[in-house]
Amino acid sequence: MKKNKILKVILGVALVSLPLAAATAIKTGRIDRANDASVSKDQTEINRIVDVINIVEKRFVGKEATPSKKELYEGAVSGIIGKLNDPYSEYLSPDDLKDFSEDMDGEYVGVGMTISKKKGEPLEVVDPFIGSPAEKVGMKPKDKITKVDGKDILPLTANETVKLLKGKENSKVEVEVTRAGRKEPFKVTMTRSKIKLEMVESKMLENKIGYVSLIRFGNNVGHEVEKAIKNLQKQGMKGLIFDLRSNPGGNLNEAQDITSLFVKENLIVYLKDKNGSEKRYNRTLNYLGDFPLIVLTNKNSASASEIVTGALKDYKRATIIGDKTFGKGIVQQVIPLPATNDAIKLTIAQYFTPKGNYIHEKGIEPDIKIEMEELLTLKGYTNESDEAKKNREKEIEEIIKKDKGEAEAKKIISAGDVQLKRAIQEMNKKIKK
Repeated sequence: MKKNKILKVILGVALVSLPLAAATAIKTGRIDRANDASVSKDQTEINRIVDVINIVEKRFVGKEATPSKKELYEGAVSGIIGKLNDPYSEYLSPDDLKDFSEDMDGEYVGVGMTISKKKGEPLEVVDPFIGSPAEKVGMKPKDKITKVDGKDILPLTANETVKLLKGKENSKVEVEVTRAGRKEPFKVTMTRSKIKLEMVESKMLENKIGYVSLIRFGNNVGHEVEKAIKNLQKQGMKGLIFDLRSNPGGNLNEAQDITSLFVKENLIVYLKDKNGSEKRYNRTLNYLGDFPLIVLTNKNSASASEIVTGALKDYKRATIIGDKTFGKGIVQQVIPLPATNDAIKLTIAQYFTPKGNYIHEKGIEPDIKIEMEELLTLKGYTNESDEAKKNREKEIEEIIKKDKGEAEAKKIISAGDVQLKRAIQEMNKKIKK
């Protein structure tokens, strides 16, 4: 099923040269001016914007050069979206639109780390990718970035911060970092490079238990997950653990495809727009069988991850293990502005699980709650070399010691990935039945 790379519904995803994180849906959005009577009524207000921009262009005197007229108009559009006070809606310049498409493909130029960022707070490093610019300069999980190239990022959203971290290949970006155990902030300079995310990883665990993890819902991951499961089935898979921990979301259509692999029921999710109209998303890909299924989630499993988890829980198809999910039950749409080759990403609907549950700011409770230090998850590293795993374990051990103390850290580290361990334990029970 061929999908347009940009005109889709996106489910909350925040990427920085990274993948961040949430869930959004993208579908084609056209501007119907013929039916929009307000355009003519608002001509006076439109003229006011034009007048202000013309006055600024002709008369403004400042420390820096006056922005071009194009940049001023872009600022006006951005200001309109900013007035919504919605962290998921934003203006996308032509360059932003290009970056967005690259992000959904899992390819971009940046520093290579998963981040967490809320407006008014520092950027927190969740995980630097192995071999990335961030990892090469020693960035560590739980590091906090307060400035990018000297700019204070506390007032910025995650997406605004991500834009600062991205740039041209081989260009440099300086960040100011605070780290537990160090009294003073310090600066590091990273050289941006091309980042290619492998979004799907799979392996066979002991006792023919299949394991598939999904980093985020980028383009074509539905078919990649399907291929991974079929390969495991050829190897005699008896049951599957599907790991959605720390998956921030992505493409709604991919969530639709992946859920279809696991359920026989038709309805996957439905949306409600501003007028209460419903849009139903039904199953697409072929059902892969009645094998036992466990899904792993945590507090950073968001958006598209919650669409999959919500449907599987509603239909009692899988056992959910881990922590309560993030709670993002809204959908964004990328709406092109054809005359200027840019776009707006706008929250346009709420989504509901098949049984009518609205999970926004609530999340989905697991069937078996297992709390865990997130740093200990093996997700994203199951196929790395033993040396890479050991190096990462040493870094994590140092971080937990500083945070929890040596005695408590020893207990936490020796316990390891207790969520995955419990999932294996529960799967073995299912297989024996």
